[in-house]
Amino acid sequence: MKLISVIDKISDITGKMVAWLCIPLSIVVVYEVSLRFIFNKPTGWVYDMSWMLNSALFLLGGGYTLLHKRHVRVDILYRMLPQKFQHFYDFAIYLVVILPVTIIFIWQGVKYASFAWKTGERLSTTLWDFPAGPSKTLIPIAFVLIGLQAIAELGKTFTDGRNGDRRGC
Repeated sequence: MKLISVIDKISDITGKMVAWLCIPLSIVVVYEVSLRFIFNKPTGWVYDMSWMLNSALFLLGGGYTLLHKRHVRVDILYRMLPQKFQHFYDFAIYLVVILPVTIIFIWQGVKYASFAWKTGERLSTTLWDFPAGPSKTLIPIAFVLIGLQAIAELGKTFTDGRNGDRRGC
């Protein structure tokens, strides 16, 4: 349970830190809108900056979202199932779906990011020609965070299923 507590703390702190990216994201979007519509002088870099900030916010907040059970879930039938089956279902989803997908995204994300760093890949959706490595590195980092939280949720679901507790659901 100590490991689960440490993982939960990592996810919680990471999510709270990443949430602060909303401030610079809002600032650059307001800046662009102001320049574009008030002064008729759009920038060449805000689009790229806004998608990088939004990507970081979305990706790095995944573990936090999983910790607080905020991912999209179709639970029309789930809530009608007996509590023991809910625990079994959650356990199976973490073990069979989330962890394997997370491992694949970490593995492929490392390859994807390392290629960007090795080749000096640049992204240029606008006039701002920026390095791709930092943005692409967020992919494996994000899935490591999600994978860790999935392991913690797997442990909580297993323990709660054995104890008949609903906290893990």
